[in-house]
Amino acid sequence: MTTIGIIGGTGKLGKWFKQFFEQNGCSVLIAGRTTRLTPEECASQADITIICVPISATLDTIKKVGPYVRKGSLLMDLTSIKEDPVKAMKKYSKSEVLGSHPIFGPNISSIKDQTVVLCPARGKKWFKWVKNLLGENGAKIKITKPKHHDKMMAVIQGVIHFSSITISHTLKELGISVQESLDFSSPIYKLRLDMVGRILNQDPKLYADIEILNKNAKKAIQAYMRSQKRLLKTIQDKDTGAFVKYFNEAADYLGSFRKEAEEYSDYVIEKVIERGKK
Repeated sequence: MTTIGIIGGTGKLGKWFKQFFEQNGCSVLIAGRTTRLTPEECASQADITIICVPISATLDTIKKVGPYVRKGSLLMDLTSIKEDPVKAMKKYSKSEVLGSHPIFGPNISSIKDQTVVLCPARGKKWFKWVKNLLGENGAKIKITKPKHHDKMMAVIQGVIHFSSITISHTLKELGISVQESLDFSSPIYKLRLDMVGRILNQDPKLYADIEILNKNAKKAIQAYMRSQKRLLKTIQDKDTGAFVKYFNEAADYLGSFRKEAEEYSDYVIEKVIERGKK
């Protein structure tokens, strides 16, 4: 039986993965600030040691437990940032190393059709084991390098979260009632605001870490701000031609995805309307 050690396993995501591994026939050890088992003891006993702590604590935790991970075992993490944690895991351990990022939160009921990014860094045995286990449970697996992962997350998380947080502040600055705005809105607006609300119902420290500790996020957000300013200028200048040009450039870049997006969003809108009728 494979023994999994989860450092930070008393948190929501740690508890989710504890259940996941137990359902797949593994023995799971948990170590955290409130457990009798120490992180070092957990790492020394496990076949796979998983770092599942806040992003800001990840590097210190790896430095602390890495030397206790056995040479023939695996050290991996579940962090939203990959480049620095993978470097640290390679530096402070002699074991196999695998960076991973589950692109979902602990509220899901199943890993089926959920994306998990894997960044293999050292060794093949346990990487194959993890990949096979995730695949058998229906997860969508994306294999990439840590640097590329962080570049993608700077947009997927960094820019999108930045945009969502600032939307709420814009409503506040304008004195717009959220509930009243919904009375005037289309299902698309409600869906967009639902995504804003979903993010703002989470731990703010997590989102601060995602924005601040990903070295690529600042550059991505600056590009977003430059694009905003260009569009704003067309509005300030009342330049319809420039606006249309800007719009078409964006549409052309999306290409055929536009049609797919329209069809999918139509489906989602119908579901939102159906739910509203209940």
